[in-house]
Amino acid sequence: MNAAALPAGVERVSRIPYRLLSWGVPMGPLTLLRTQGRRSGLPRTVPVVTLRHADLDWLVSPFGVTQWVRNIRANGRAELGRGHRFRTVGIVEVDGETKLDVLYRYRRAFGFIPFVRQAFDATPGDGPSGFLAEADCHPVFLLQSRG
Repeated sequence: MNAAALPAGVERVSRIPYRLLSWGVPMGPLTLLRTQGRRSGLPRTVPVVTLRHADLDWLVSPFGVTQWVRNIRANGRAELGRGHRFRTVGIVEVDGETKLDVLYRYRRAFGFIPFVRQAFDATPGDGPSGFLAEADCHPVFLLQSRG
């Protein structure tokens, strides 16, 4: 099974926030996600958007099962941060009503971002129940702080 193909231009455009975040520049909900490559064991870093909802932090993959999703599924942990400041987090994938609720809130919060809007435009309906047909296409993870 191959990883999801990113929409045209996402990889190129993500270089800008990647560079700024690696310099330590705050960019709102954007942060760097650093995982260990599941095959190579090397560190892999990508910019992601985190969602704060119900006093918890969430990570959604609007582009499906990408390489970073596969890496955190294999490792169960990652690091989030910017510049030289990263924190280790545990990652738990969620399903069911919780997943639908987080997907709905993610789309409402970040739907103004063209790539997020494009990813969710293919999702039928509005509201949490409208995601049932496409929920498997968008992995959702609960981020848990670790000491």
